[in-house]
Amino acid sequence: MMSVRELVEEPEIITSPQDKLSDIIGKMREKKQWVIPVVKDKKLYGIFSYKDLLARRISLETRIGTLMSPSVSLSINDDLTRIIAKFYTSNSRAIPVVDEKKRFQGMITREGLLKYLLESGQIDPAWKVREYMSSPAITIEAEETVARARWIMTRDNITRLPVMENGKLAGIITTKDIVDKLYSFSGRKRSSILTEEERIVAMPVKEIMVYPVITVTGGISLKNAVSTLLNKGISGMPVVEGENVVGVISGIDIIKAVSKKYEISVPIEAKLTRDLRSSDTKALIDGIVERYMGKLEKLVDVMSFKVSFKEEAKSQDKKYYKVTIKVSTKLGNFVTRDSDWDPAVAVKRAIEALENRLKRYIRKVEESQKRPPKEE
Repeated sequence: MMSVRELVEEPEIITSPQDKLSDIIGKMREKKQWVIPVVKDKKLYGIFSYKDLLARRISLETRIGTLMSPSVSLSINDDLTRIIAKFYTSNSRAIPVVDEKKRFQGMITREGLLKYLLESGQIDPAWKVREYMSSPAITIEAEETVARARWIMTRDNITRLPVMENGKLAGIITTKDIVDKLYSFSGRKRSSILTEEERIVAMPVKEIMVYPVITVTGGISLKNAVSTLLNKGISGMPVVEGENVVGVISGIDIIKAVSKKYEISVPIEAKLTRDLRSSDTKALIDGIVERYMGKLEKLVDVMSFKVSFKEEAKSQDKKYYKVTIKVSTKLGNFVTRDSDWDPAVAVKRAIEALENRLKRYIRKVEESQKRPPKEE
């Protein structure tokens, strides 16, 4: 079976924790490399990507070490099943490869993996886009602000939003569009920069959206959809039926389709109350859990993830839900809880609390490792 060695690439840009944002952002645009490995003394420290710049405009003098995110990684000896599983569970655009001593060896990109899957016949010609797209599509109205687009992308851990106007697809806005606009000005006083950022985020999204939009129909084969993504250099596109946007198909959706062939699955177990199992809320909860699993997988290998719901109170036609999340990882077991009248809100807050606990725990472990050993 194919191994990591056959897919690993040497990235054109590698940064270090001490580099400044001003040293990197221009190169990222020039080389169209949206995920950068952060390396020091040949060892992988993390990754830096456009998603790290989405929440707010950051000073160009900021060190990459304070901006970078933890990174999932692959071993140089991993096989195709492991590669697919890592991309599937982490929702990554690119994954660094390390050797047994955690020394950086290169990157595997989502595009590189998709190209291999296409050329090696791993994508069944009978598979149709409508069977594997993410649906319903998360969209935004043309008159809504860039600030809201940014908030939705951050909330739902996505990188693109179809833009709707009068019920029809009018354009698309991506993380890249927002970040490029936020960092399109420089060399000004801080007060001027803040004013300019406020002006940009207050804009309607139609002012910076991209159009016309590359789309696909639900009846097209997944193979043709992959070819379009690779040929156009995009990571995803809306799925349309007539004038309706019925979903979005991305590289991750295609990797998920192939993962079923290898019987790879996210280790999630959900215990829902009877009313939640039979409602539209289930699809919303499933989507929240799956999106956040990608963020958790970038922090630590998740061996099992269990979420359960319990009705704590009832008022007229509303119910108050308690959510408990239990996660087993290589760092240990973690439990978080939250309650709300809206079960989707409760599960989102509980997972965010879990993410923050993991980050604190990892920082504590890293700091303890840096301390010199006590003398006997």
